[in-house]
Amino acid sequence: MDELLSFLDKRISSEKNMAIFINNNKSITFKGIKLHLFYPSGSEAHEDKLFDENIYSVVQELPYTFKHEGRVKFSFRPDITFFLNGIYLGYSELKSNYNNQSARKNGRKKIAKDYLTAVEEYLKIAKLNDLNQSIRKTFLKVFEKAIHITATDVSETYIIRNISQHFDDIKSISQSGSYDFSEYEKKLHKNFKPYPIINKEALRTEQFEDTFRILYGKKMIEKEILYYNFIERELIKKEGSKVKEYKHNDGKLIAPRPKQKYGTDKVMNKIDEFLVHENEPDYLINKLRTELKEKGLGKEQIKDLINKRLKYQNNKHVYSLLMQYAAGFGKSNIIGWTALQLKDLRKDGEYIYDKIMLVVDRLQLRDQLDSKMHNMNIQKSMFIEASDKKSFIAALKSERRIVVVNVQKFSTVKDVLSSDIVEKLSKLRIAFLIDEIHRSNSGVQHEEMISIFDELQSSFDNNDAYKKQQTKKNLIIGFTATPSDITLARFGEFNKYAEAEKIWIPFDSYTMKEAIKDGYILNPIKGIVPVSAKMYFEIPDNELEGFEGDTGYEDIPSGTNTGIDEEGRKYSIRKKKIYSNPQRIEAISQFVVKRLVSAVYHNIRGTAKAMLAVSSISSAIKYKGYIEKYFNEIVQEKKYSRFQEAPIYIVYSENQEYRKSNSLNGGLSEKQVLQNFKLAKNGLIIVVDKLQTGFDEKKLHTLFLDKEIRGINAIQTISRVNRIAKHKNDCKIVDFSYKNVNVHNIQKAFAHFSNVVVSDFAPLEDEKRLEILYQELTNDALYQSNIKSFMQYKGGGDIQIILDLENLMTSYIRSSQEEASQLKKKVNQYFKILNLIEFVIDIDRKFSNPTLQDFWRMFNRIYNTINRTNEIIDDVEIYFDNKIGLLEVGEYEEKIKNKPSIVAEPKGTNGKQYKFDILKVIEKRNLEEEAIAELIEEFEAKIIKFFSFIKSDALGKRLIAKITDDGSAFSQDEIYNDFSRVYRKFIIKNKDIGAFFKNETKDILNQLCDEFEREVKG
Repeated sequence: MDELLSFLDKRISSEKNMAIFINNNKSITFKGIKLHLFYPSGSEAHEDKLFDENIYSVVQELPYTFKHEGRVKFSFRPDITFFLNGIYLGYSELKSNYNNQSARKNGRKKIAKDYLTAVEEYLKIAKLNDLNQSIRKTFLKVFEKAIHITATDVSETYIIRNISQHFDDIKSISQSGSYDFSEYEKKLHKNFKPYPIINKEALRTEQFEDTFRILYGKKMIEKEILYYNFIERELIKKEGSKVKEYKHNDGKLIAPRPKQKYGTDKVMNKIDEFLVHENEPDYLINKLRTELKEKGLGKEQIKDLINKRLKYQNNKHVYSLLMQYAAGFGKSNIIGWTALQLKDLRKDGEYIYDKIMLVVDRLQLRDQLDSKMHNMNIQKSMFIEASDKKSFIAALKSERRIVVVNVQKFSTVKDVLSSDIVEKLSKLRIAFLIDEIHRSNSGVQHEEMISIFDELQSSFDNNDAYKKQQTKKNLIIGFTATPSDITLARFGEFNKYAEAEKIWIPFDSYTMKEAIKDGYILNPIKGIVPVSAKMYFEIPDNELEGFEGDTGYEDIPSGTNTGIDEEGRKYSIRKKKIYSNPQRIEAISQFVVKRLVSAVYHNIRGTAKAMLAVSSISSAIKYKGYIEKYFNEIVQEKKYSRFQEAPIYIVYSENQEYRKSNSLNGGLSEKQVLQNFKLAKNGLIIVVDKLQTGFDEKKLHTLFLDKEIRGINAIQTISRVNRIAKHKNDCKIVDFSYKNVNVHNIQKAFAHFSNVVVSDFAPLEDEKRLEILYQELTNDALYQSNIKSFMQYKGGGDIQIILDLENLMTSYIRSSQEEASQLKKKVNQYFKILNLIEFVIDIDRKFSNPTLQDFWRMFNRIYNTINRTNEIIDDVEIYFDNKIGLLEVGEYEEKIKNKPSIVAEPKGTNGKQYKFDILKVIEKRNLEEEAIAELIEEFEAKIIKFFSFIKSDALGKRLIAKITDDGSAFSQDEIYNDFSRVYRKFIIKNKDIGAFFKNETKDILNQLCDEFEREVKG
């Protein structure tokens, strides 16, 4: 027996924890004898028969003692210890609220103290004699090999995994001689998270039982062993190879945070509920009816509410679950854990799900998912990839049950899920898992991006054959940080009623605000840096000659982009020209380069990286050229030479107008660029829409923005830099957008999406309006008199029919301008409402009549062709004014108030149509730009004041002496530290310097120091 235990101890010591040990050693061969350490459930031959033979045991106050050289070095008595077939799993500290003790305070403190004591004793023994850590692996295994350790009372249960991550903290404090372990305890408490309460309305004893059942139930322990614990290692593809390899064997333990496990278990429990009641079409409605009765609603009110609920498509033909999880929370892990469990689900000897389809549409998501599956031991032999209709059909026929559906090459999911394929799916039960539900269309991101969730659901909802033939209900699980109102109404949960109106919520959520509070992601809002470039505007020569005498102009409206001359011709101040201005791009490029080498790359212990997101491919290409030029120049300076190898990459979708991005990346493919960027110590990646969603590089510290973002796109974009990494203390968003509109846009989007998003979208009201518009459009004289001939043409009639109809519509639009304009508004409104509600609720098929839609689309097209009187005839000339710098957003508006007012021309009388005076518009714009320039100069003046202070201060004079010393007696770090001391002194002495200056300079002191050094050295 001693030999067997020694044999097992060696194997245990090589594993990260007991779950991984048991998973890798379900059976072992010892001296030629095969021994089973654990029997999994659901085997094809035995189902749960062998699983039931596993012995789960709990021992109270079992003493743990460690002896070294015959003497007891450490001992303690956990309240309860858990075993599987005699193999240790973990322990729990119990605390009684009745004794004025709690798990939150006393339980966590006791575990922290026990581990601290054990580590201190180990360090005394080990000293420098435990290089292979054999003593540590034996001594500390009760803590460090546990699947998890819990502290619990009747109200709360706290859970910690991988307590060993605090070993180095204890060691460094012990070696320093301070023996102040308060910071260690604080860090450990931060990682010792509460497990979410499953049923908040239950009694406390019931809540306690539920939590313990989820953490220590037989099936749950099995999930810990088979699914929830794995080692994540860095994977790379060597040049010319298609196979991923581990970069090295070192890896970190990946195990679920409490909320991740809670969310995954919640999904699996809901799926169990779906499957039990799959053949009860009215199950969800009956369940809702019961809930409404329990709330005390009357019969008529319940009937009305149920009828409204029945209108929704939600969960009718396909089960759907919408998860709102913050970017950076670890959605890929949850997808992996869920996919593995769904793959193994069995009932009556058969697999429940025929296929588990992981839907991705971005290269980086596909690559991340592949790496995740590799680390989770889902090898290539276990899954098949589908990227077009042919490979999708092959995947359906394959015995491999995990399918990665790569829809990146398709404009819509419908290209893959055509009607004939959907019909095939009616005989299967399939689970779709989508990470991230929002996708861009043809490489262009919009505020409301296309939802893969919508496309998948529509493929089933629109297929009558599928609805008639389906024998099993498919499942769609979508993960996003940014659910839209419509997405929630279509896929969310029917939560409750407020004044007889529904509220839709995600099935489960872990919001950005929660993730920031718990320390799992950084707060990107704290790090917004507004940088503005002063522009000025001019009218093209001679275009408005003789225009000055017109007197029929309105007051200049705020924020207008357009002016109109006396002939109704438009002049546009186009933002596109601002963002593409080469002088502005060059100036920002210089700013970016200086920021990279002086401020960005010094972060995360010198391993930080950055992304620059710009508005167009042409601008991106200009940025690549200028940034490379100035970067190559600045790294010639000795202090920046260590950054010479930092790459500058560019990524954008292929476009026939521009050269391929690989030609600007030294011939590297996009895959190679992403891999190299991840492996690089520092680097900058320039992007156009691509990589603004789903790209996960933890050491991405700074996002430079020279484009405008808002809504869903804003949250997705800023979340590229909020990932947590060791030694990463913050993240920055440097905003170059025109008038820094992103500052407001990001804050607005964050306010909406940082909490649980709740939808009060009211499609039933929209349906009533749609009915009115339908009646008006179908009864319109133009429609009534021409629909028959239009249908005749659609049925294969003579081309002359459509030509005559186009002429008739043209004549009507020109001769009846007001009526045609009103009709155009109705048509637009009809299509807008139809697009919003068509697949959210059941609506009459008449609304989607193809002939009706084609008729009015034709009218729209002809109307737009005729009404081009306001076409832009010439752009306003836009110039960069050689000023760029930080400013406090919004302050320029106050500056403008103090300037002479822009007097509008006198208003016309007798119903004359007013127009905007383009000259006045430009004058106003230039005044705004002058105010921006003043704010930039005010900020620069404060820096000048600070530099003058350094030159006059005694400490500052010593700093200058060190800077100008020609020898190497003073290191750059010493100079930076002295500069920081002078800065703090300046801030204290100049209390009127302003909060904005302090906030924006405290994080770029190295950059300021470099600027001061350049000034001193001339």
